Amino acid sequence: MIANKYKIVEKLNEGRFGSIFKCENTRTKELVAVKMELTNSSLNLLKNEAKIYQYLGDQYGIPRLKWFGKFGDYTYLAIDLLGSSLAQVIKQNGSMSLNNVITIGIQMLSILKAVHNKYLLHRDIKPDNFMFSLTNNKLYLIDFGLAKRYNYNGTHIPENRTANIIGSPNFVSLNVHNKIEPSRRDDVESCVYIMLYMILGRLYWFNTDIETMVALKKDVINVLPVSLFIKNMLLNVRNMSFEERPDYDLLTNILQDEMNDN
Repeated sequence: MIANKYKIVEKLNEGRFGSIFKCENTRTKELVAVKMELTNSSLNLLKNEAKIYQYLGDQYGIPRLKWFGKFGDYTYLAIDLLGSSLAQVIKQNGSMSLNNVITIGIQMLSILKAVHNKYLLHRDIKPDNFMFSLTNNKLYLIDFGLAKRYNYNGTHIPENRTANIIGSPNFVSLNVHNKIEPSRRDDVESCVYIMLYMILGRLYWFNTDIETMVALKKDVINVLPVSLFIKNMLLNVRNMSFEERPDYDLLTNILQDEMNDN
């Protein structure tokens, strides 16, 4: 039991910063996902994440925050229980059909647009952080522990350098590899890498060192098997300035045109 309210059904996942459990609310019998971390964690990621879920509210593609509190030595939050992650689906099935890639790609862009419109960056866009509903193919974005505002009172954050790469190396943008503070363009570039991953079932730079990874990412627009629409999307976001708002509609149209042509 967690906080005399949530009965643990099974452990779903365990990461560097905490564990996730499938739980039943003993009062309502509703199944939820409960994420826990040690309260004395210096990073305090879960408290930040709970605030963001609450702030985003009923935004498209964002699970609802059910509860947040402390239990013993742990801080926990409860959100809607979701199904498989996009990472699990790709690992189970390998490459995906073009129609599925485009359908999921459009959903990812719609979710990012909604998050960015609330002045937030996710900063850890990867297949593990996109999850499907239990009942249909609707996509949700989770894990806002690294999220950050990019605009305060109408002023965009400055283009600073960072000490380390922020996010998951396989999916971060070239700018983030260069230790530049992430902005909206970088969330979108990560989405394009996810789409390429869905098409290929594996990215060229998996299991390589960082230097090789950067070189392969730079050159991916010249690789023949890579679809033209992926190259066009990458060229678009890589040419964006730090403060520039992504043209979500243009990027969505690139995907829709590709689907219509096939």
